[in-house]
Amino acid sequence: MLWVFNHFLPKLVAVSIAYIMAVTLHFSLNKWWTFQAGNLPVGGQVARYLLNVVACLICTDVLVWLVLLTLTENVFIAKAIAIPPTTILGFVLLRCFVFRKPPAQTVPQGTPLGRSGVDASWK
Repeated sequence: MLWVFNHFLPKLVAVSIAYIMAVTLHFSLNKWWTFQAGNLPVGGQVARYLLNVVACLICTDVLVWLVLLTLTENVFIAKAIAIPPTTILGFVLLRCFVFRKPPAQTVPQGTPLGRSGVDASWK
């Protein structure tokens, strides 16, 4: 998309539009496909997702800075080294924070259940 936008729009506008589209696609694919959280409310997920994006950006920047400071001056190598830990951080945050499942409703032990598996004493 960036290639197409770049032919018709100023470069920074093209990059911004492509970035927004990529983040939206990333959120949507993770919500409905990877974590199957399509039935959960979107509002809180979007806010937590944005925090996840910021956390991963900070992780990437800190790791790149550390690698440039200690191992190499090549930014591409530094970025390549930062990708695996940032990917793991992002996945864990998406699974445990952004698209976390609500706590399961538990029935106290010894409560009789009806045929549907629902607490029979509740009416």
